[in-house]
Amino acid sequence: MGIDYATRAGGLLLGLALLLLAPLAAGRGIPYGEVTDPAVQRCDALHWSGQRETARSCYHLLVAGSGPPSQRAEGAWALGDLSAANGLFRAAAAARPHDAAVRARWGELYEDSHQGQQASELFKEALQRDPHDAYARVDAAAALMEDFTAQADGYLHAVLQNPHAPAGARLRGQLLAARAALEDAQPARAARWLDQAGTLAAGAHLPRLDVYALRAALAQYQGGDGAHWITLALKQDPHFGDAYAVPAYFEGIRWRQAQAIALYRKALGVQPDLWSAQVQLATWLLRGEHIDEARKWLQAAYQGDPYDPVTVNTLRLLDSLHQFDTLDYGKDESGGPALIMHISPQEAAVLGPYVQRLAERALQTYSRRYQFQLRSPVNIEIYPNHDDLAVRTAGLPGLGGELGVSFGYVVAMDSPSARAQGEFNWGSTLWHEMAHVFTLESTQFHVPRWLTEGLSVFEEWRTGPIRGIEIPDYVYVALAQGKALPIAQLNGGFVRPQYPQQLLVSYMQAGLICDFIDRSYGFGKLLALLHAFEHTTDVSVALQRSLGLSAEQFDAHFDADLDAHYGNLFTHIGAWQAERAAALVAAQRSDWSASEQAATQALALLPQDVDEGSPYLPLASAYAAGGQSQRALSTLLEYWRRGGHDVHALQALAQRLHAAGRLQDAIAVLQSDDYEAPFDVTLHGQLGDWLLEAHRPQDALEEYRIDAALHPADQATLHLRLARAQYALQALPAARHEVLSALEAAPDFRPAQQLLLRIVRASASTAPSSPSPRTEGSP
Repeated sequence: MGIDYATRAGGLLLGLALLLLAPLAAGRGIPYGEVTDPAVQRCDALHWSGQRETARSCYHLLVAGSGPPSQRAEGAWALGDLSAANGLFRAAAAARPHDAAVRARWGELYEDSHQGQQASELFKEALQRDPHDAYARVDAAAALMEDFTAQADGYLHAVLQNPHAPAGARLRGQLLAARAALEDAQPARAARWLDQAGTLAAGAHLPRLDVYALRAALAQYQGGDGAHWITLALKQDPHFGDAYAVPAYFEGIRWRQAQAIALYRKALGVQPDLWSAQVQLATWLLRGEHIDEARKWLQAAYQGDPYDPVTVNTLRLLDSLHQFDTLDYGKDESGGPALIMHISPQEAAVLGPYVQRLAERALQTYSRRYQFQLRSPVNIEIYPNHDDLAVRTAGLPGLGGELGVSFGYVVAMDSPSARAQGEFNWGSTLWHEMAHVFTLESTQFHVPRWLTEGLSVFEEWRTGPIRGIEIPDYVYVALAQGKALPIAQLNGGFVRPQYPQQLLVSYMQAGLICDFIDRSYGFGKLLALLHAFEHTTDVSVALQRSLGLSAEQFDAHFDADLDAHYGNLFTHIGAWQAERAAALVAAQRSDWSASEQAATQALALLPQDVDEGSPYLPLASAYAAGGQSQRALSTLLEYWRRGGHDVHALQALAQRLHAAGRLQDAIAVLQSDDYEAPFDVTLHGQLGDWLLEAHRPQDALEEYRIDAALHPADQATLHLRLARAQYALQALPAARHEVLSALEAAPDFRPAQQLLLRIVRASASTAPSSPSPRTEGSP
């Protein structure tokens, strides 16, 4: 690329004073009466009626004039000179130190320059000067909503319920509330806010461009056509790209890739300098593996707005992806690749075979379960650097929670090397994301977020490589406290969580809902519910069509099922937490009697508890310490069978099973660790040895080859293992080559010498016999 994206991105930390390059297009939003200066209002009226060139001349006159700094700041901002605007707002704030309005506008400038933290500080300063400033309250609410903070509702409520607040502030609040309702998949609530916003804007003679854009998004959400509202917006301002970009955004959060791309293209057709639309268009193109075109749009956006961290980080990500290996696997019905893997060259030989094997199994399993044949190959991207996955997902590094993401036929996920060993199970993550491919594509992306996530969690539990219901302890606490959402509101737990752990609580609740439907009505009804959303966005309608229940009736049945399965746990949730913690603490003190007692009581309340801190592990240790080896073995087996996957516990279990002569069980347990610790250099040699012992030489050879890719220190043993597998496969030349390599590494390695002798003898016995030389006079 020839551009140091890292240096440019680093400049963001130095603040707006350095924004001296590449003036931006006007990104300033409609002030809605917040700016009371008549000279600025005249320029704004020209701009928002589509007279952009005349408006630019008007803004230039403001900047060049002798008006107050705040007036000139608005002009510079509208012209895209953010550095000048920043300096002028600084001067205005110094001249009017007690003025909340100046700081609120200055904060909005920081928002436009992708510096949300600084913006929030200025909004806070504005409210310290005037706690009742309605515009500052809406600004603060908008900033907090970026992080899905419940505090935003408090700021917004104070404005929306105050009839004396300025009409423009109330209008902005109504637009913000409508937007949040649409994001939460509550179209009826969004419609009510937009009705109020339209009436207020008309009565106060305020621009209705944003109202029309959101109306278009709502119409599309409800299955209609937003063209009428888009036409109204463009009639008022022919260059208003958000008329298309706002509906595109809402199509995007519903994973409607094709629709989002088409709308972003139209947005750029009417407003070519709408850099945010260029970035979003590139993002969706990239999610569809249209990398070259995505790069083109990102480069254009970078030239217009070089300080957008999403643009900078995504361009850097593309440079990283360029270094990946691309591997084709399998064949689809047309003879093309069924799977395409993008993986670091350093990890391809180790992780690639496992990913291929599990992904192909997922394709077979899900094709059968969801009765759907994929129409394109699945692209799987494996990132050894978690920040690259974060950029792929959200455009920004530093997001710690996500393990993987699916964009339809594109799956991106962390490599096990991106996280500490034992921190996540990559096999379950891949299985989860592959389920999304089928639920999204089979419904043409009409499935709501809660249901596609719930089905993926459910498939992890039921059909994945590590089966069993694994739920974190704090989720049980939340459910015991009555924090399960009504099914009609469950999408909100994903889109706009109200407390830090609600996102994962919603994941688990959705998984439990799918498990309940499967047990109570059958998997066919789950499929019927999935496909019901192809014809409606209303949860209650979809439930009625598939299960014959309203949303309220379903909630009652689900709550009764939760109570039947977990009611005793919920009643004693405090005791369960205490016993669970006590078992671990006592084990750390080697107080095995106390640990056994506490773990037994905790497991009596929740036998399926295999999440981090599971009582099964201290209980097994307590049995072992007391000489009850068989009970220790049985406890670890129960932990594994229920889905437990602690690496060290399973390695210990596998060794015990092997020592007890249970070879097949030992192999199965150790193979589970492949999904947790595939880069463990000790794992593959041991597993290969047991597979060879079980007369599975081809499988053993694959493990030994993976071991070789990890470059173990003991090369003599490595090559001897490879030789033994080749010998068992009767590949004598390959076996001879490997055993000679073992002896080259360790000339006195007696096991290698013995194997070489057997290979030589076997080669001699299989060689074709030569005729004896004829002597003179012989016949």
